[in-house]
Amino acid sequence: MKYNHNVIRSKYQLVPRTLVFIRKSDRYLLIHKKKADSFGYKKLNGIGGHIENGEEPFESAAREVKEETGLDAGDLLLAAIIFIDIGTNPGILMFVFSANYISGDLVESDEGHLVWMEKEEIQKHQNVVKDVPYLIDITESHRSGDSPKIIKYLYTENHELRIVD
Repeated sequence: MKYNHNVIRSKYQLVPRTLVFIRKSDRYLLIHKKKADSFGYKKLNGIGGHIENGEEPFESAAREVKEETGLDAGDLLLAAIIFIDIGTNPGILMFVFSANYISGDLVESDEGHLVWMEKEEIQKHQNVVKDVPYLIDITESHRSGDSPKIIKYLYTENHELRIVD
């Protein structure tokens, strides 16, 4: 059987990523992104990044937490899986986790400045990635043993995020 490269190119592909919201009492750890080539540049977001070759989502989430914060991720729970249609191929497949702060000192990376914020602060802050409050709500309501919530994001012609829940 001859392999048809045109069939593969027409298939929609997804780049896998992880995003983790670490909770400590009533505060969440966010990163103020300072790398110009990073999603959410100059904005506050959860901790995360690309899933590397050979990793599964939990391994990636734990690695990203360690690299970006110096912390060990405690009680990682997969709360949501988001299919993100960015209008081009490939799109993004985001695995959203919650985690609990257990102990340790923060160690900042070249990814950005780390900050603990209360949920109310996050909701009012002007420089937060748009869907962060929504995703925090999802991680708060998710319980161990629950299936992850499946979500689809689309972008309008005006590049506005639309959440299909």
